[in-house]
Amino acid sequence: MTPETRPPVRLILDRSALLGYAVLRTVHVGEPVHEVIEDGVRFGVPVAAAAEALVMATGKDLALLHRLLALPACALLPEREQDLLELTYWRRRTDRFDLAAAAVAGLAHAAAVLTSEGPRYGDGVPLIYFPG
Repeated sequence: MTPETRPPVRLILDRSALLGYAVLRTVHVGEPVHEVIEDGVRFGVPVAAAAEALVMATGKDLALLHRLLALPACALLPEREQDLLELTYWRRRTDRFDLAAAAVAGLAHAAAVLTSEGPRYGDGVPLIYFPG
């Protein structure tokens, strides 16, 4: 598929969602991911969030995280040069680069960010909060 024909990204997973899926194995993450796949669209994972989660996961949890990131419905989202000012704004606001990358990805794709760290984002980005 060419980039123009790929299904849109409709959900963003931040670090907490990735760890919720691979380490906690919570239905609060698994179910939304499954729904995205069933709907024929994709979920996005900022590269910064993936890197943070990959550092934190070990053993079978790490293997499960790698499988999630390898799914055809997973779009790994790099930071883009044109997002520098927005990333800077969200980095100041959240105090973490991986959260800033998730916020910018959510806004860029008009997609909600699945997170257990809702208060860190504040207002301005659509969130789906799960207890973590």
